[in-house]
Amino acid sequence: MVDFNKRLNKKEIIKKTNPIEIYESLDRRSIAGPLRPAQSRILVEWYTNRKSEKDLIIKLHTGEGKTLIGLIALQSKINSNEGPCLYICPNKYLVEQVKNDADKFGISYCSIGQDNTLPNEFLDGRKILITHVQKAFNGKTIFGLDNNFVPVKNIILDDSHACIESIRDTFAISIDSERPVYKKLLELFRDSLAEQGEGTFLEIESGEYNSFLQISYWSWIDKSDEVLKILSDHRTEKEIIFSWPFIKNGIKNCQAFISGNSLEISPIHIPIERFSFFHNADQRILMSATTQDDSFFIKGLGFKPQAIEKPLDNPEQIWSGEKMMIIPSLIDESLDRAAIINKLAKPIDKNFGIVSLVPSFDKSKIYKSLGSIVPKSEEIVDTIEGLKKGMLKDTVVFANRYDGIDLPDETCRVLILDGRPFTNSLSEKYEEAIRVNSDSINIKIAQKIEQGLGRSVRGEKDYCLILIIGADLVKFIKSSLTNRYFSPQTKTQIDIGIEIAELASDDVSNNNEPWEVVKSLMKQSLGRDEGWKEYYKEEMKKTQNTVAKSKICDVFTLERKAAVCNYNGNYALASDLIQEIIDKHCEDDSERGWYLQVMARYKYLLSKIDSNSLQKSAFLKNNELLKPSEGITYKKLDFISENRTKRITEWVSSHNNYEEMNLSVSSILSDLEFGTTAEKFELALKELGLMLGFLSERPDKEFKKGPDNLWCGVRNQYFIFECKSEVNLERKEVNKHEAGQMNSHCAWFESQYNDSPVKRILIIPTKQVSYHADFTHEVEIMKGWKLKKLRSNVKGFFKEFHKYELKSLTDEKIQEFINAHSLNIDCLLSEYSESYHSNTLQK
Repeated sequence: MVDFNKRLNKKEIIKKTNPIEIYESLDRRSIAGPLRPAQSRILVEWYTNRKSEKDLIIKLHTGEGKTLIGLIALQSKINSNEGPCLYICPNKYLVEQVKNDADKFGISYCSIGQDNTLPNEFLDGRKILITHVQKAFNGKTIFGLDNNFVPVKNIILDDSHACIESIRDTFAISIDSERPVYKKLLELFRDSLAEQGEGTFLEIESGEYNSFLQISYWSWIDKSDEVLKILSDHRTEKEIIFSWPFIKNGIKNCQAFISGNSLEISPIHIPIERFSFFHNADQRILMSATTQDDSFFIKGLGFKPQAIEKPLDNPEQIWSGEKMMIIPSLIDESLDRAAIINKLAKPIDKNFGIVSLVPSFDKSKIYKSLGSIVPKSEEIVDTIEGLKKGMLKDTVVFANRYDGIDLPDETCRVLILDGRPFTNSLSEKYEEAIRVNSDSINIKIAQKIEQGLGRSVRGEKDYCLILIIGADLVKFIKSSLTNRYFSPQTKTQIDIGIEIAELASDDVSNNNEPWEVVKSLMKQSLGRDEGWKEYYKEEMKKTQNTVAKSKICDVFTLERKAAVCNYNGNYALASDLIQEIIDKHCEDDSERGWYLQVMARYKYLLSKIDSNSLQKSAFLKNNELLKPSEGITYKKLDFISENRTKRITEWVSSHNNYEEMNLSVSSILSDLEFGTTAEKFELALKELGLMLGFLSERPDKEFKKGPDNLWCGVRNQYFIFECKSEVNLERKEVNKHEAGQMNSHCAWFESQYNDSPVKRILIIPTKQVSYHADFTHEVEIMKGWKLKKLRSNVKGFFKEFHKYELKSLTDEKIQEFINAHSLNIDCLLSEYSESYHSNTLQK
């Protein structure tokens, strides 16, 4: 072999450490051109000024090449003898994408082998190790825990917000209802669970998977020894084994939720420092999209606020890619969710892909019935590869996948964003239901939406038409209360979408068929209409790239400090830090209640009396929180002599204009359909009562006993509702368990309200009652068609307000509307429910 080194004037070849020089020296494939200006700018700034910072966030628009930046930065570290270097992706699919990029650019890397051992090239600092977050962060990680760990000098977390979710899941245990652990813990906490919601607990026992309760922290702490014994006996089972190292010595630091099909246990504080390879790294670089608020890194990964406030970004680029956002329901009310799905879910020969993102598999059923492809988790990679190979005939629907999916160019020219995203984690469901006005929750929802919007536009020159459907999503992106949580780029795109809707609505007013108007818009985007392209550019140039300090940065800093103090046994200081949040950062009682409950938990091991007092205060401010063990009595609803029309006027006037009010009405009514989760349906029914001028509450949710919903109207006429929104629409009978629930709630009403006039309504798709079941009181059934009639009349009632100034309507005019749409008390008593039929033969 010829030794060319001997022919060089230099005695040894010095490895390049400058990222720009490294890139120029790589054996790149021919398709890999020069670095983009944004990539060069970021790499030069990192190498010159930021490569020694322990915690660094790199924020770039989608398609600006974050992966290559990360790989070159790690290669620079390796060439500087600063290895080992680790590149972590949020899932296996993205690992393959990063490896493909490394191959394309000629960057050496290594992988964890079949024997699950770390390669020597990584340990010696010779090659970058590319892996996924589940491999690195688990209770049996090959990188080690605590003092027994493999030192890693430099780490990159790609798509880091998704990585945080996976890391959080690492510390949690989720157990199926068929497993012995579930049954033992359900039995252990039977009495305390019933105290937190008698009706909900009965639903959990019957296996209703969307009904869930939190186990009260006082019961959990008091019975922690029994819990630990049950979990220890099953610690080698797959649901527990990888989380057991984090749970076993901190069971009192955990919270637990139980539903009809699972039990979830997770730590209050995630001790990320136990992953010493990550905690002790010289530099930790997090890759983040420009659309995201990175304050969550404070609480999730222990980053300092300074890292959040000073990311490494490209300030010269304010937006990237082209998105025509169409909101059909704002163009014409007939273009609702069902109408759009029926037009676009069926297979059709075309040269571009149509993809829909839905929050759950339940929401995908209508697509599947029309011929769309709905891949399961293990089928996603193959489905995306099919799109890239030109298999574009079928609409593809991804359930609850707002990140980790890249759909560039023709793979997705039409993206349907269908419904507001929600989480599957019981702890996050609980928080979302209770903290409805929370910045923390709304920022997470906004980020999920923006992640979804970014799936189809993967570069500066990429483009996509995006259809926004689902009343809850439309309300979130348009309402002034929530659209402020979006990034400047997305806000501008939403504003363009709203303006498009207004212009298209005028076309509909000129006797054009609504769907034809939408099709025309679609053709302008897909056909590359020059007018549209220039209009979009001009509007996007107006984007204000103002980067203000995140509102929740200080809150998360205090939350983390308090959680660490509680974890270490300093309960008094933990409580003081939560008090600081309440004093400085809480603007409404709902949030104050939330933090009072957190403080009550921290106080419990110091003083049970003080803890109960705090929990009582929390519950009085937000009665969806845990009901304290003592000191709370139910306060009856009493309409007294208040004018119903006055209450309707107050509800209507709480909105800035008719359009905003109509969004609220549409969002509430869209949740009053069979198939909607119990939580959303019951909340919508409560809101319906309020908007119709009734006193309205959810006794089972708010006071832990009684029916799902209770309305009180003029002359103290009451309505109690038991809701079965999630049962199979083909259900033939009301079963014994459901009749028993209704009987229990009727008895509760009688005990609280004596012989007050009441209409008892069971909302369920069938009026047949099982041979084994019977009602103890007079009950009527609201089936689907009666529910539809109620929705239709309510919608018509509020449409009447379109012609009037909202705050100037007289009581007489509102009463006229009430009567015209059959919403007076007499009609509500007679028109929306019917008698049940008892089956006389045993089946």
